[in-house]
Amino acid sequence: MKLLYLCLDPGIPFAGVKGASVHLRQITAALAKAGHAVTTVVARLGGRSAPAVHELPRRTSDFWRAEAAWAAPGLSAEVRSIAENFTLETLLGSLPDAAFDLVLERYSLLGFAGLAWAREHGIPFVLEANAPLVEEAKAHRVVVLEPLARAVESYLFSQADHVLAVSQALADRIRALAPGTPVTVLPNGVDPDLFADHGASTAVRASLAGPGDFLVGFVGSLKPWHGVGVLLEAFRLLPESEGFRLAIVGEGRERGRLERQAASLGLLDRIVFTGAVVHEEVPALLAAMDALAAPYPEMEDFYFSPLKVFEYMMAARPIVASGIGQVAGVLRDGDTALLVKPGSPAELAAALSRLKTQPQLGRRLARAARGEAREKHTWAARVRSVEPMLTSLATRAEVA
Repeated sequence: MKLLYLCLDPGIPFAGVKGASVHLRQITAALAKAGHAVTTVVARLGGRSAPAVHELPRRTSDFWRAEAAWAAPGLSAEVRSIAENFTLETLLGSLPDAAFDLVLERYSLLGFAGLAWAREHGIPFVLEANAPLVEEAKAHRVVVLEPLARAVESYLFSQADHVLAVSQALADRIRALAPGTPVTVLPNGVDPDLFADHGASTAVRASLAGPGDFLVGFVGSLKPWHGVGVLLEAFRLLPESEGFRLAIVGEGRERGRLERQAASLGLLDRIVFTGAVVHEEVPALLAAMDALAAPYPEMEDFYFSPLKVFEYMMAARPIVASGIGQVAGVLRDGDTALLVKPGSPAELAAALSRLKTQPQLGRRLARAARGEAREKHTWAARVRSVEPMLTSLATRAEVA
């Protein structure tokens, strides 16, 4: 099939380092590896160019720049998101061959042009939803154009030919909002080739911990819902004399608060904040760890599909994770990981201590997790699971 993949969110650059950018690159690469001709259009490249990846042109007028002279707090970004819609059709019209069999779009706040363009050209439209964006935006920043954002969300979910939701919790939300739209759960995945040749690097290990230390790793963007604060509280309970060290790999708006928390707990000399790293460096970092943590806090609605969990599994390092949402469905306590109560520093500390004192347990968990990741959770497996649906939509449209 000839697929058009759209991501109109300017906060997800194609070449970025955060999980959403990794997802964008890996799902499109997996579709291409499966034999489909994939053209990708993104709001921002964010650096390196790539074959068949096109960046939307920028709007340059004073109005679309939403200067502070007239823009209320938060409105500037929303106006820029609206502006992205008006550049899409121009860009698609300039492509050498825009006769696509299907449009697949990552849901973005206020992004409506993909569905409109697909309908205008009689092309099936599949929406990929990774979060309830209006609610998420309200929880973490100001949403000035909330009525418009909700109207766009309802339009997308109700008019799409099919929706791919990253978790069951998110699928349930979408079905409640658009009961007539078919929804399939498509979690995140992992590229096994990225982890194929990475053993523990002496140099990487030495940059993070000493030879006798027990090094715990967290990889991900530093956001409130990732629970890194809980991990710091757990580390306060682990004796420094036993050599526990922590590497926090990633960047985000929480970093300053986490550094202050670490200082207040007297942990700064036991922790390394690496900052952001390119995704290609992640396997070597994971291989250097003695254990990996996914310390999610207690949340009423855990709608995430944590990319880090699948990469932790493929890295073949023992995992301690909160037993919540999709994490509890992917990992099995005592089989592929140690699961702990979300938001419990005491349980998290106890599980990490157990892995240090029982290395044979860690090796068994790691082997089982890697085997399961290879068997069930690769991006290739994810694509195979939805190919019949995508092919059926394209075929029906061609017949019609």
